[in-house]
Amino acid sequence: MKRKTESFSGSRPIFNGSPSLVTGGFNLDVTNQKFNVGDLIPAGTLAIRDEEKRTVQVIKTAKVAAIDSENAKKISLLVDEFYSPIFVIGEKVLKTISGTYANAPQITAIESTDKSYTITLDKEISGLTVGDFLEEVIADSSANAKSRGLANSVLVSDNEVTEFETSIDVCADTMQYEMYERRVPAIPTSQKDDTGMYLKGNIHIKLSKSK
Repeated sequence: MKRKTESFSGSRPIFNGSPSLVTGGFNLDVTNQKFNVGDLIPAGTLAIRDEEKRTVQVIKTAKVAAIDSENAKKISLLVDEFYSPIFVIGEKVLKTISGTYANAPQITAIESTDKSYTITLDKEISGLTVGDFLEEVIADSSANAKSRGLANSVLVSDNEVTEFETSIDVCADTMQYEMYERRVPAIPTSQKDDTGMYLKGNIHIKLSKSK
């Protein structure tokens, strides 16, 4: 398990100031999304908050670190000192979201340590290279693959998935501050506006490329 850190201060803050929090708090949506008990959802993870249900779903992403030369279905994903991917066996992932959900590659195995995270898929992803992003996909009403949605907020701290309710605090407005994009889990281009400086689903979340 990765070390827990505070997001506003400490050894590596993910914001360059103290952003506002959405009042009231939320619970992790474990009905519409799968997690393993004990998973650590990192600070800065993109999130979709539901104000009425007071629940949060997260955008699961990862950056490709290596592809097995003898088995292209075996993919090593980037692990940082402060976070690692949070996929679950059975989920489906894509580099470019298109095609039917049934045809999307499915995770059949996960090998994880403090320093490595490797997934095995049931089929190769054509054209996948080191540095590409992978994102969890779900099925739309026409049985096509789609993103879980556009993030409208981000997690402000690490959150460990518990057996029961998992409380989540999110930020929906960085105000005059920014979130350090390179210190948090991979943010796909599809989640950013045309400038790359803001989230497409919430332009009040400003991103910084500073390290």
